[in-house]
Amino acid sequence: MPKVQKLQREEIKSSFLLLLPATIGLLIFSFYPIVSAARTSFFDVSALSLKYDPIGFTNYIKAFQDKIFLISIGNTLFYTIAVVLLQILVALIFALILKNAFFGVGFFRTAFFLPAVTSLVVVSTIWKIFYHTDVGIFNSVLQTIGLAPVGWLTDANVVLMSIVIVGVWKEVGFSMLVLLGGLNIIPADYYEAAAIDGASGWTGFWKITLPLLRRSLLFVTVLATINAIKVFIPIYVITNGGPMNSTQTLVFNIYRNVFGYYKLGYGSALSMILLLIVGMVVGLQFRLLRSDVEY
Repeated sequence: MPKVQKLQREEIKSSFLLLLPATIGLLIFSFYPIVSAARTSFFDVSALSLKYDPIGFTNYIKAFQDKIFLISIGNTLFYTIAVVLLQILVALIFALILKNAFFGVGFFRTAFFLPAVTSLVVVSTIWKIFYHTDVGIFNSVLQTIGLAPVGWLTDANVVLMSIVIVGVWKEVGFSMLVLLGGLNIIPADYYEAAAIDGASGWTGFWKITLPLLRRSLLFVTVLATINAIKVFIPIYVITNGGPMNSTQTLVFNIYRNVFGYYKLGYGSALSMILLLIVGMVVGLQFRLLRSDVEY
């Protein structure tokens, strides 16, 4: 018995040693910046002298009186909802199609996944060229078939949806791959038993596929939501928040206040609000999509 206890202690010690580097990294690069930003949010910080003047909750009150901040919340919510719904829907359709074995399926899987591993700066730059009003490929096609050109990046009513398309195109391949893995581990016996009982393919999808795919759906939904809420690079590269703040998002607004206007305290307060929003949304998703189904 003493030998067993000694072995257990050695295993626990080894586990702690293996976890130590990652834990130190999290403390330095994740938890400390969060705590520091939370503290800074209660100060009016001079960017030149770094003088901290305590002002309590003034930055938070100011945020909800800031028209640009309220616009950025609305834009972020629209972008997040649109991207997540479209991304999951398209990824699920692709996964269901590419689950089947047919000639060239490997090529299509690779082609759909390729944008996910491409630099977002490169992707944003390419789409900016595609969207160009005069020389962009989309308007060239529209003019060829006799339709009027669209102000993909100049029309305030269209531009945010243009960014949504970029976001979906960039990330749908990763979500497809995760859902494809989830589909492949569902036992085929379940579908065979359902078919024997007279269930249609549509019934099998609703009663077997979706319930057993909930864990994979939860993972891709949470990841897609976090990525959508913190969208920055496409906004910075393609629109720079315009036109007329129609693509101003939370993270871009934080960036502009901190690095453009040097409002460190106010930017920290906006960051804390962003953190709270992400936590609430992700917590709600875990509550709605979590599954205890085992197979």
